[in-house]
Amino acid sequence: MTYETSVLINKIKNSLINNYHQFPLDFENQLPESSLDELVNLAGDKESEWLTSLETLHQFINGVTKLDCFTYRAVNQVGDKLVYWNALLQSFDDFRQTGTVIYQTDTPYPTADMIIAWCNRQVS
Repeated sequence: MTYETSVLINKIKNSLINNYHQFPLDFENQLPESSLDELVNLAGDKESEWLTSLETLHQFINGVTKLDCFTYRAVNQVGDKLVYWNALLQSFDDFRQTGTVIYQTDTPYPTADMIIAWCNRQVS
């Protein structure tokens, strides 16, 4: 993995780690730190060195869309509306308030296409 690719991957990784700070996931391996470290190791695997830096970055971003942490929801009741936390745009620390409800679903939010678009904006 090139230095430039490593810098871009770390930018994505650090943003997600910051936004999930204090988020109560069920298992430690669901934390972005654990899952992202696995992805970084996979992207930098010696068997994958033939990949160009762009291919490595795409492989990493594809892996980000599959992180288990995106299957969790946090929601606040604001007046008569429900407001859902977007882990790409806001830290959980800033979103959380008394009465925040957290639950897990089968599908990611934000959706995979939204995660890819966000990752691409982070590295452009």
